[in-house]
Amino acid sequence: MFNISLSLVGQVAKTAAFGAIATKVIDTFILSKVNNKIDQKRWLRQSKLEAFTKLSQEILSIDLNNPKEESLRSIKEYSAKTILLLEDRVLINTIEDYLTYLVNLNKTCHDSSKNMLSVVDKKGINLVMALNKNLKKV
Repeated sequence: MFNISLSLVGQVAKTAAFGAIATKVIDTFILSKVNNKIDQKRWLRQSKLEAFTKLSQEILSIDLNNPKEESLRSIKEYSAKTILLLEDRVLINTIEDYLTYLVNLNKTCHDSSKNMLSVVDKKGINLVMALNKNLKKV
């Protein structure tokens, strides 16, 4: 009888050890991948928030009647950072379209019409709204 119970205890101990090792393997391979994906999404959202905020601030604070070269450079810089974080081709094209209008406005600054100023201003606001919408998807 003592021999059977000792054998049974040994079998239970082996099973428990195997279970502990299997749990650790699952934890290491599966849960670490899940945690990495969660961390990656969190990093992407934070990076987008920072880039979108800076770009939006520059777009909404630029004086379209008298755009300064440093403001244009900042918008281009933040646009580049934003584009690197995006997968949405439509939004990337919207940024490029805004930049094209902004550069054209700057080239014709002295004789720019109110219509051109209005178009660039509207495109800027639409871009900020599109950035906001994209950020909510993440």
